[in-house]
Amino acid sequence: MELEVRHLRALAAIDETGSLTQAAKRLGMSQPALSGLLQRIERTVGGRLFFRAEYGCLPTPLGAEVLNEARVVLSGMSAIAERVGEWSRRGLPSDPLRLGGYCGFLHVSMGRWLSDQPWCSGVSLQEDIDERISVDKVAIGALDLAVVYRPPLSGITTPPGVLSLMVHAAEPVFLAVAGDHPLAAMRRIRLSDVAEHPWVDEPPGTTRWSGYVNQVCHEHGVVLDQPHSTQCLATLLELISAGLAVGPALATSRGRPGAIVIRPIEGHPMHQELRLFYRPGTVVAAHIEEIYAQVMRWYHLRQGCSQAYDEWWGERGRDLAPTG
Repeated sequence: MELEVRHLRALAAIDETGSLTQAAKRLGMSQPALSGLLQRIERTVGGRLFFRAEYGCLPTPLGAEVLNEARVVLSGMSAIAERVGEWSRRGLPSDPLRLGGYCGFLHVSMGRWLSDQPWCSGVSLQEDIDERISVDKVAIGALDLAVVYRPPLSGITTPPGVLSLMVHAAEPVFLAVAGDHPLAAMRRIRLSDVAEHPWVDEPPGTTRWSGYVNQVCHEHGVVLDQPHSTQCLATLLELISAGLAVGPALATSRGRPGAIVIRPIEGHPMHQELRLFYRPGTVVAAHIEEIYAQVMRWYHLRQGCSQAYDEWWGERGRDLAPTG
């Protein structure tokens, strides 16, 4: 048996009342039950904690040491309860809102905004490269809100008890290339041109993304040469800036002046849907329309991150933002 807070409360009650009978009344249990609990606690710690005298129960030397530590723990628990009570009296959740997914700049903007909302007590950010993990975390209550990209593949389902709101039904995937790469001189890059250069991406089979890329390439009769595989964004960007590879980029990615430029792929053959996932009956559900409106505002403010983004947003971006 491991000591629990209820055990410490029982020891404190015995010491404060000096009586098993009185302590049992305070704790709302019978005297035999408290006596049995004390015996189990003493077996756990390896020695007697109280001895009986004519004038009541007194702590043994070991009991006095245990009680000193117990009161420290109980005092801390009281402080925690008081803090929780303060949040409750203010009508706020006591835990930070758990934000997850894998969506680039949106996580930072959303985390900052959520932290300033009166109905949010803070934000805990968790990212998972596989969108299935994020959605499953929402389903089991490990996340309150997930902002994820999903490739347009058949057979994708949403777990029971999870709601979603579409942000973009078909946000294009752009190309990241070194500033001095031959493809950087092109305003729009054909997928067949991409296939002529080394490709860097996540390891095949890591998520559904790699399967989607293969599907798109097969439909367009091209084969990408992928000598490099990494899940580390920093490594991917270093490979690209060094001119050793080209790779996919979210539409909202910023170029690095003199190092990396973002270019659209002609016809936008690769695209993903962006969704918000949450559970009904939660604080996120109560404010989901407000969250959605902020996401669209951040997309509007993202103009200037690249010429490719500005062209897409001006031509089609706003039309890809349904409200349901």
